[in-house]
Amino acid sequence: MIKKILFILYILILVCMAAASIVEKTEGTDYAHVHYYGAWWFILIWAALAALGIFYLIQRKVKAVSTWALHLSFVIILVGAFITHVNGKQGMMHLRIGEPSDIYFSNNPAEGIQQKKLPFTLSLQKFYIHLYEGTNVVRDYSSQFLVTDHYEMEEAKVSLNKIYTHGSYRFYQASYDEDGMGSVLAINSDPFGIPVTYCGYFLLFASLVWILFDKKGGYRKLLKRSYQQFRNLLIVIFSLVGIGFIFLIYHFSHIDFSTGEHAPILNSPYFCLHVSVIRMSYVLLILTCLCGILGICWRSRQERMRDLSHLFLYPALTTMGFDIFIGAIWANVSWGNYWSWDSKETWALITFMIYAVVVHTQSLPVFRKPLVYHIYITLAFLSIAMTYFGVNYFLTGMHSYA
Repeated sequence: MIKKILFILYILILVCMAAASIVEKTEGTDYAHVHYYGAWWFILIWAALAALGIFYLIQRKVKAVSTWALHLSFVIILVGAFITHVNGKQGMMHLRIGEPSDIYFSNNPAEGIQQKKLPFTLSLQKFYIHLYEGTNVVRDYSSQFLVTDHYEMEEAKVSLNKIYTHGSYRFYQASYDEDGMGSVLAINSDPFGIPVTYCGYFLLFASLVWILFDKKGGYRKLLKRSYQQFRNLLIVIFSLVGIGFIFLIYHFSHIDFSTGEHAPILNSPYFCLHVSVIRMSYVLLILTCLCGILGICWRSRQERMRDLSHLFLYPALTTMGFDIFIGAIWANVSWGNYWSWDSKETWALITFMIYAVVVHTQSLPVFRKPLVYHIYITLAFLSIAMTYFGVNYFLTGMHSYA
């Protein structure tokens, strides 16, 4: 019964996230956050899924430490997200040169725009627009201001991808006035939610890597067994994937932003790593899809194709989990939010959860049947197509330049 409830909740959360991303396109971001992402029932589904998942592990008497670490990481991430939802503060602050202010405006979708006060004052001293040498292309823009906290004064500066922290408040460069005499800063205060969530993300990546290298784990056994069958093929494929990853790192680290073809916010050290890792994950998932197609068409080699597909699936999930962590850090530095339910983020999570289903062969023995596995893994690739192409062309969000 618990397994059935877990399965229903899992499917329900996937459907809700997909529906919310579509509704956001038609009704707007605030509507989607009020009626879906921030709704009590949505939070309750996640809480029930996490609680029942842990109870199910206890009931099955799971002893693998790596498995426990992986599932506990999701619980920690959800706890951190709930703390952020309840305790986090966000807003926008408009500054004009020479006009001190302690007023900012919060935009809570459920409550609307509200005027609030900071426990200190900011006074914009200078605003700079930085151009690439010899061009009119904006490279960066920054604000230099003075912070007055009671009798203490401190000079501060923020720019794209470079934040300023004062107490529990963090300030981000959001936009500026056309006359160059004013600046708009994003404000975030989340002293408890961020560290808890980051711990969860780190544990997620560490446990995924642990599962890959665990001597007692199923992946190591599968790797040893399959290496004898596909030795030359695996050497070639993983070598090509490694070379491709190095090429991506080199390519994205040498992009010329002075042409103006890319948003200035992409000029970040996180950009190269974030995009390269997710591309490598997609390549590995393409290989699982190809194995699925071959498994469907080549009936006499279904089991061998399934084993080969599993060899690509586990590292694909690991790199995808790592990339979500990288993206969260970058988003936190640039946008003031490690997770904002942007359409691209949402569909990346949906994709991760869809592919994670087939590794639960103990709980879902149906995926031990080669043909069922191959059909599922082939259809799962549609989520990749939606994440990579569909979101850009049919939905909306802050990843409009991605």
